[in-house]
Amino acid sequence: MFLGGRASQDRLAEALSDLTVLWVGVHCDPEVAAARESKRRNRIAGMARLQAEQVHEGVLYDLVVDTTHASTEECAGILMAHARRSCGDT
Repeated sequence: MFLGGRASQDRLAEALSDLTVLWVGVHCDPEVAAARESKRRNRIAGMARLQAEQVHEGVLYDLVVDTTHASTEECAGILMAHARRSCGDT
């Protein structure tokens, strides 16, 4: 997660410049994220809603998934399919 938006991504891209990186944005409706957050004991109340947009500001992604209605497994399947296509592996 990038609390500094694009500046954070740029710093990480520099550190990973020798590697092939797949930038994946994971979005969720702020209301849904807040509801999920309230069920987890190790979360600070309000952070999910606060960070829902902030962490994505200016960040460039190769792929975006939305966990609002998609399960973890569905999002992983989308990611894997994208990675296979990107690598030329069908």
